[in-house]
Amino acid sequence: MKNKIEKLYQPAYSAWSENPNPTTTSDLLKEIRPVIDSAVKTFGGAAAGSPTLRSHARRISMESFNTYDPMRGPLKTHLMSNLQGLRRKSQQEQQIISVPEQVALDLYQTEESGKELEDKLGRTPSDEELADFTGVSLKRLSYIRQARRPVAQGTIMQSSGDAGMYMPAVKAPNDSSAAWVELIYSDLNKTDQYILERSMGLHGHQPQAQGQIAQALRLSPGAVSQRQQRIQAQLDKRDELEML
Repeated sequence: MKNKIEKLYQPAYSAWSENPNPTTTSDLLKEIRPVIDSAVKTFGGAAAGSPTLRSHARRISMESFNTYDPMRGPLKTHLMSNLQGLRRKSQQEQQIISVPEQVALDLYQTEESGKELEDKLGRTPSDEELADFTGVSLKRLSYIRQARRPVAQGTIMQSSGDAGMYMPAVKAPNDSSAAWVELIYSDLNKTDQYILERSMGLHGHQPQAQGQIAQALRLSPGAVSQRQQRIQAQLDKRDELEML
């Protein structure tokens, strides 16, 4: 039976089908970008310019790669058929009109972008990576998260051994040290940035326990604890240097 996939998409699709991973997925998404553009324009209606709708289109496309059979028809036809689901997503977006709802939409958009970036990286992105990817500042990320669920910056937490009970592993920042914390944050690698964000509740995150952080990063709790200690050592240098 003759293979019906378009010659244009054959190399990228073959590479992806032989070894599905973030790199081959990204390469295939680049090749079919004109199809996504066409689908967003055709099915997006008034929401065609929405970054959320485009992000959703990419996710539908990635899911469609798994169900595509080159022997049954062209890849573009398969994609366009699945991308008709954008009509419903477009209608949902057009219902969001008030200012408070705009904050909810912004939060939804960043969360969807975070899922897309996670697919590409193979891990949960740090806030700095998310900000670079979406163009949304860290300050805006913090605002829209706190608008939905207000939280104060807390402490890095570790399990005390009792179910549901945690004790501080790192001292909490106060308002006067916030600038120092952000300075240290910007200097950390992406994994340590994630640990600091979730441990202290930076940028509007709910503070998380050590075990939750370890699970998200696919590290052992002990490895997370060691990283927390190194981060705390850097935070403590503020007093030595008498800065910020």
